[in-house]
Amino acid sequence: MKQTYIMALTAAMLWSTAYVGVKIGLEYAEPFFFAGSRFMLSGILIIPFVGRMKGYFAFFRENWRVVIPVGAFQTGIFYALYFQGINRVPAAVAAIVMGAEPLFTATTAHMLMHNDKFTLRKVISLIGAVIGVVLLSAQRDFGDPSGLRELAGIALMLGACFTGSFGQVIVKKKALNPVYLNSQQIFIGGLMILLLSVLTGESVPTEVPLTFLAALLWLSFVSACAFTIWYSLLKRPEVKVSEVNLFKFIIPVSGAVLSWLIMPEDTPDLISVVGMVLIAGSIILFYARKEKLPPAVRKLD
Repeated sequence: MKQTYIMALTAAMLWSTAYVGVKIGLEYAEPFFFAGSRFMLSGILIIPFVGRMKGYFAFFRENWRVVIPVGAFQTGIFYALYFQGINRVPAAVAAIVMGAEPLFTATTAHMLMHNDKFTLRKVISLIGAVIGVVLLSAQRDFGDPSGLRELAGIALMLGACFTGSFGQVIVKKKALNPVYLNSQQIFIGGLMILLLSVLTGESVPTEVPLTFLAALLWLSFVSACAFTIWYSLLKRPEVKVSEVNLFKFIIPVSGAVLSWLIMPEDTPDLISVVGMVLIAGSIILFYARKEKLPPAVRKLD
């Protein structure tokens, strides 16, 4: 399980860098265009690692009924909502709100997977982590127009969390080749978002500065690498969706810290730090070995 934890942590840390990258990219391009370009490029970046192209196309012919729904839920709908949401809130807040995703995924897995049930300790850990996310979000002022805009952004990102949870359960149930699956689903999802860009009349950037290209390339690499790692984990029979997804609670902490360090408009405060400590404590409680817990806590299992 140690390797599983390292892989999950690596994917989470990669994803945590995306919030700052997206905010930088959105300074030069509109949301759907930027997201669609990013994910189509991500799918292409994976192709050199798929091996024989004959097997790559055969995989799609045999599994398109899985690839397309995963592309729609995990990338298309998820990131269409996410990019519209993050365009309305600071990067740190986006990182924090998206920290609720593991709760959506754990709940969906509990309902749809027969071997992924809640225990009381899991429930307490998830509640504690969500309270941490709420504390991290508590400083927003929703009493003025800018606050209402941020509230709409938060609602869009929570919608993204909900749709993404279904994509993960589909991946877990089918246990397909993670490299083939990620390359194809992420390209298809990106194509869906790019079509949205055309349908909504978004403009294409006339200037492409180096900063934008750097953000686009880094985000494309993050998606290509992190999703492939994640699908590799979900393919393992011993890995439960709800358990591995708790590592995603690291993302809002790391993402917020990076945003505070890089983005001039984002600054930390005491409540945010308390929220982060609560999230970290919830992860420790969730993953701690039963025999190392106090007797009163062991009874929660």
